[in-house]
Amino acid sequence: MEIMESGRELSRGNEEKIYVSVRLRPLNNNEISSNDVSDCESINHDTIVYKNACLLASERSMDLTAYTFDRVFGSDCSTREVYERGARDVALSVVHGMNCYLLLYAKFWYFFAVATIFAYGQTSSGKTYTMTGITNYAIADIYEYIQTHPERDFVLKFSAMEIYNESVRDLLSADSTPLRLLDDPERGTIVEKLTEEILTDRNHATQLLSVCEAQRQIGETSLNEMSSRSHQIIRLTIESSSHESLGRENASTLEAAVNFVDLAGSERASQSLSAGRRLKEGCHINRSLLTLGTVIRKLCKERNGHIPYRDSKLTRILQPSLGGNARTAIICTMSPAHSHVEQSRNTLIFASCAKEVTTTAQVNVVMSDKPLIKHLQKELARLESELRSSQFNFRPSNYPAILRERDSQIEKLEKEIKDLILQRDIAQAQVKELLQMLGEDASSMAQVGLGNYPHLRVQISPDAEIQEDETPISPDPQFFDVDIKAYSHGYSRSSSEDRFVKVPYLMRIF
Repeated sequence: MEIMESGRELSRGNEEKIYVSVRLRPLNNNEISSNDVSDCESINHDTIVYKNACLLASERSMDLTAYTFDRVFGSDCSTREVYERGARDVALSVVHGMNCYLLLYAKFWYFFAVATIFAYGQTSSGKTYTMTGITNYAIADIYEYIQTHPERDFVLKFSAMEIYNESVRDLLSADSTPLRLLDDPERGTIVEKLTEEILTDRNHATQLLSVCEAQRQIGETSLNEMSSRSHQIIRLTIESSSHESLGRENASTLEAAVNFVDLAGSERASQSLSAGRRLKEGCHINRSLLTLGTVIRKLCKERNGHIPYRDSKLTRILQPSLGGNARTAIICTMSPAHSHVEQSRNTLIFASCAKEVTTTAQVNVVMSDKPLIKHLQKELARLESELRSSQFNFRPSNYPAILRERDSQIEKLEKEIKDLILQRDIAQAQVKELLQMLGEDASSMAQVGLGNYPHLRVQISPDAEIQEDETPISPDPQFFDVDIKAYSHGYSRSSSEDRFVKVPYLMRIF
């Protein structure tokens, strides 16, 4: 582990490329009925080759006629195979790391890992069909993982959003009010007030997926009867903690997020025959996909330059997945039809750039009070329960007793004050009597203070203390004239000799 200056501790990340696969769908009914032909085919499970016989002269002059990727799925491959070969490792990487980190410090720590899978391609190329299957397979595998690890507690949360015409909307809420994007120093961009449902079981997740499908913006075009008009992002958050860790000094929590992103398809207005509302939707879709392509190209070439993540809501949300520390898989879907050769080639160019993008896959370990707060909240609830059940309750019926007790205390204090005043009067009378015995004029008693008695004759007793470095005095009783004006801290300078004597009795009186 390496400790960063920001106070965050990170697991040592491994640089890796974005995993890019391409799925080639078969010709659909419309393409077959229009006598369209297939222009490309897959070879050796990792290469797509264009058939030269099907290319125009201008197309044969292009340099690239073959494209190689991490995996290529032909038209005969099932969605299950696409998931197993192209997405499963990325989807489960966040939960596989839950038991791989040891805590070295007596703190509460917070682990956070991210994985993202998204489908990219032109309209009607099979993105939604592919992502629906991958999402269901991934959720099933995550629940299977949970069942095989009973030593840990798991909480799964489900959230979903769509980006429609550059507005972020909550797919689990009937309210279509656009949501704001906020920047979080630990998690990157987050969506404010996005609904999070705690899953009870796998069936609950299936029901929420159906809700998202019903809420998502769908429209008909000439190319696709069920064309997705928005980018959909489904997020599955997994919180895990050990049964024994809660309340201990070395408690830890790992929170993993898996994003399933179904992008809207790029389209050409001349092919989709869009107009009015559909044309506006297509413009927003193409603009955000253009920004995504720009980000991918810049990440592929120069990571140190400016990356325009904030130019669209889509790239801003996907920033950690594209250039951050998430594990990412991209599945590019394409049609082999000759009528879509230009769009398909653009998809392959995008995929070729994406496979060169490097991410640093790592688990973020953040020092956090989150587990401790949960423990303290439980303890607070327990104490409040005990307080409510205790015999002494602060109810309105107890107020008279409390007031009577307060009045009794006030009466007691008033009596003590009267006693102190009486003692003061007695002390003043004794002082007056003493001064009369010393021969002073009684009329001078109007003021009590040393300044009224500038000269007193003081008899030195044998036990009088002598200040350090002073000449000892005779133990025999004798009198000295004492200047009371020079009196300080129980000592006075004698007017007859240059020495100090202590007058403890006067000090006690005055």
